[in-house]
Amino acid sequence: QALGWIFPALPYAHCRPGHPSARAACAAPAAAMGTVQGVYMKYVGLSAISYTALYCLAPEDPESIGLPRTGVLSALAYMAVLNGLIAVLFRCEAGMEVLGKDGATGCVPAWSYAFFAGFHFPTWLYTRVHKAQDQIKGVAVADEVSPGWWVGGRYSGDLGKKWAAIIDLTCEFPETCQGAGPDSYLLVRCWDGVPPTPAQLEQAAEFAVQRRKAGHVVVHCAHGRGRSTTTMCACLVKAGLFKTWQDAFDAIKKKRPVCKLNKRMRGALTEWQEAYAAKRR
Repeated sequence: QALGWIFPALPYAHCRPGHPSARAACAAPAAAMGTVQGVYMKYVGLSAISYTALYCLAPEDPESIGLPRTGVLSALAYMAVLNGLIAVLFRCEAGMEVLGKDGATGCVPAWSYAFFAGFHFPTWLYTRVHKAQDQIKGVAVADEVSPGWWVGGRYSGDLGKKWAAIIDLTCEFPETCQGAGPDSYLLVRCWDGVPPTPAQLEQAAEFAVQRRKAGHVVVHCAHGRGRSTTTMCACLVKAGLFKTWQDAFDAIKKKRPVCKLNKRMRGALTEWQEAYAAKRR
């Protein structure tokens, strides 16, 4: 049951070479990749593919295995377990601190890249490809969605600006934006696709409104779509520019059409609005 919860697309992953279902299992990576939808399934897919490949390559006789094959199987086992763990943490919306990102500087320590290499490298590669696709489509690394308020992705630092406020919604990437002062940075750790809590939205909004007096504010996540947009909606309402997060989102969407909110993000904003914004009216 536990494996079914973590690997919902892999009821076939138990087979070995020579087993009647081995051919189907070896073809599973392509099928699993085709069913990867959303961020959670990205982690599940990586884990599932590694898990399937591990069992497809495992020999019938463990004593016959050589050192090179042992290395490959060990790497596959590591990828399966690590990304399975990340999928569980993502589903539980917990454990964002496990990657070790520094809350004061936004730096990711070397030990995190070493220990979590099976997570960091695919995530970095996916984001680089995503950036290249955005460049082809003409999507900027960040957009000014209201005067002095910017929404962007992890490459917002490419703009070369010094920000009065940097609100970082990632737990998986180091900060690259430059702050105008020592108090310019706020880290709100979130898994990709998981919104901040209403309390975190309020914290970020208060920080942004206060720092906006000193200059421009950038709110960024990995790709400048969901987490950053969720937080910016709260910031713009908190700043008194819009009455509701829905109005703020409509305005953001006009300036950055790729922005989008999933169900949990909309729910977090609604809870925030009822708990914090409504009290000020």
